[in-house]
Amino acid sequence: MRRIPRPIPREHDLGRFRVLGAIIPDLDRVVATEKENLPTPAKPILPVHMRPALLAGIAIVERAGPEMLRMLRGHMIGENKVRFTDAAESMIARARRRKALPQMLLI
Repeated sequence: MRRIPRPIPREHDLGRFRVLGAIIPDLDRVVATEKENLPTPAKPILPVHMRPALLAGIAIVERAGPEMLRMLRGHMIGENKVRFTDAAESMIARARRRKALPQMLLI
């Protein structure tokens, strides 16, 4: 998903900034330098050499938990913020339910 970087850069191509760039410093710059196209709903395939960065970003968010998802929400605006919030809150709710289940099994 796209994000608004802070501070807002002078460049006019704000569409190249993605949520993953808020987690992994310099990712947006590397993608722009290499002229890579990040996945879109129409073409969801990430180039092989970019996949480790995506997996690292996922691991960082997974380890940090709900606080990281809420922090990332602050990087979004407009429709992307609404979609991201819906997806993040759904993941947080599922994680809470999963943690509660093993406790019930122990009783």
